Amino acid sequence: MTSRPHATVRLPRLTSNPYVRCDRDLRAHPSSQVYWLNVFRESLRTHFECGGLTDSERMGAGVAAMESVLESILAREGRFDTIDLDLARQAGLRAADLPDAYAELKRVANDAALGALPEVLHHLDAAPAEQRWALIFREMLAGNWFDMGTVELVEAWRAAGGNVRQGHQRVPERPWRWDDVEVFSKAVVLDHSPVVILLDNAGPDTIFGAFSFARELLRLGREVRLAANDGPALNDVQVHDLPGLIARATQVDTIFGALEHGIVNTGSSMPLLDLSKVSVALARATEDAGLLVFCGMGRGLESNWTASFDLPVLRVASVKNPDVAELIGANLGDGVVRFDIPAPSTIGPHD
Repeated sequence: MTSRPHATVRLPRLTSNPYVRCDRDLRAHPSSQVYWLNVFRESLRTHFECGGLTDSERMGAGVAAMESVLESILAREGRFDTIDLDLARQAGLRAADLPDAYAELKRVANDAALGALPEVLHHLDAAPAEQRWALIFREMLAGNWFDMGTVELVEAWRAAGGNVRQGHQRVPERPWRWDDVEVFSKAVVLDHSPVVILLDNAGPDTIFGAFSFARELLRLGREVRLAANDGPALNDVQVHDLPGLIARATQVDTIFGALEHGIVNTGSSMPLLDLSKVSVALARATEDAGLLVFCGMGRGLESNWTASFDLPVLRVASVKNPDVAELIGANLGDGVVRFDIPAPSTIGPHD
C-alpha cells in the first residue's frame, strides 16, 4: 500500500461537512494564539539543540524562514490553527537544513523499547482475559508520554534519563477522563473487518502501545494496517521505520510478522493530521476498514476531535498540553480512551 506522497485526497470515510481539521481557530482565541506562537518558536530552538545544530548561520536562516511564514499567516484574513504553525516550523527546519532533529533520540528509544517488549508482553499475557484490554490501553497511554512536542516534555524525558517506562508513572488510575474500555472490548469481538491504526510517536508509544494493541487484534483474527508519516515530525515514527521495527518485534513474537503486509504511508509530515489531504494509500486502506484508530494527542485530540465518520473510531491519548486540555474539557495528564460508533443510518457501501 504505497502512493506518491504528493498525491492527496479526502479520507473517504470522513462524514464531517464541513470538515474542520482543528476545532480551535487561533485568530478567534487571542490567548491561545499567543501561547501556541510561543510554543512553536521555542520548539524550533529545541529542534536545533536536539539535532546538534550549532551553526549560527543555519540557525538564523531557520528562524528567519519561520518568522516570515508566521508573519504571512498573521497578516492574512480568516481562521488559522496549529497545523498552519507546524507548516511554518517546517519551513524553518528546511531553511536550517535540519529535516529530522530527533533521529538519534528515536533510534535510542526504539532500541530501548524493543529491549523491554518481552517484559511488556509477558505482563499482558499473564493477566486475566477480562483485564487485558485495560492493560493494553494503559500501555498506549503510558507510551504516548514519549513526546517532544514542547520544551516541558523534552525536559521531562531528559529528567527521566531516557527511561522508556517513565510514562507508566504518569498514567492516572481508572476511570480515565474518557473510559470506553469495556464498551470497546465488547464491540471489537463482533467484527472481523480490517483495522487502520494511525501511529504517533516512535519508541514506547508505537512499540509498547500500538504494537501491543495490534497484537491483540491479530489474535482475534483481524487484519491490521499501520499508517505512519511520510516525513519527519517531532519524534513521530515514520513509515520507512516500520519494516525494521516489525522485523525486530517478530523476533519476540512471530505474530507481529503479519503487520509487514499492512504498512501505509499517510502522506503527511506533521504531528497533526488534515483528513482532507491524506495519501491515496491511506484512503484506500480505510475503504473496507471496520475500525479507525487515532493514536496520540495531535491526530485525535488537537486535530479531528469533533470529526465524524461512517465507521467506528477509537481515540487513545494522554492529555499533555494545557490548551488542548481546555479545548476538550479535560485536565492536564488525563487519559483518553474514546470509542465512537456511528449511527447505523450513516453506514453505507463505499466505492
